[in-house]
Amino acid sequence: MKRIFLLLLAAFLGALAFASGLEQINTTTVEVSLADGERMYIDFYGPNIFRLFLDPAGGMVRPPQVSPQAEILVSNPRREVALSVQGSEISTSRLTVQVDASSGSLRVSGPSTEGLTISAPTFQKGRASISLSQLPDEYFFGGGVQNGRFSHRGKIIAIENTNNWVDGGVASPTPFFWSTGGYAVMAYTFAPGRYDFGATEPGTTLLMHETDRIDYFFMFDQGCVPLLGDFYQLTGNPVLLPKFAFYEG
Repeated sequence: MKRIFLLLLAAFLGALAFASGLEQINTTTVEVSLADGERMYIDFYGPNIFRLFLDPAGGMVRPPQVSPQAEILVSNPRREVALSVQGSEISTSRLTVQVDASSGSLRVSGPSTEGLTISAPTFQKGRASISLSQLPDEYFFGGGVQNGRFSHRGKIIAIENTNNWVDGGVASPTPFFWSTGGYAVMAYTFAPGRYDFGATEPGTTLLMHETDRIDYFFMFDQGCVPLLGDFYQLTGNPVLLPKFAFYEG
């Protein structure tokens, strides 16, 4: 009798997940059936890291293509994670992700964040964009070598090599930033981008890349050091110079 009850409960919860547009398709990935018929994927690389993927042309999660071939992720970027999918909610030991399948937006909460809203993806003329909610006292850092800039709140940065080493130039861009709001973001793409941290629309971060799909990693942790550790989990540890390279001046 107990086994029958558990089977019925599992079937009921599975039906709820299907009705809400969510279906767990493997141990780490949830497929979201959107109202317009598109499929969005939320793939967890650990209890506090997930990848958000949507290609309007169809297809499941896959790495970006570039010539010559190059890799962004290390060979084994995943950590163990257990998912729970109930209705429109995905939970791990560290995160809760509320999914609105009618719009494609997400609401993420956990110990490190007061709550981050991720908008539905938008696509227009070879560009793919999403927007993130901002906290009143939130600040943003990163983007690679953004000459003359440190904190990006209220500013726009280019994720593109402008080969310009003076103030305002970008010499070595990285599609990664971290926030004092308890999260970090890395775009899984080689395409040029533009990050607007509230300059155009106060209170909203607008992320755009010149690509035909949405593909971002979201990391949630308390403080810059753990968030950088999450980034290194995905991309590998930074190169440490030998002692003789640390010269005076």
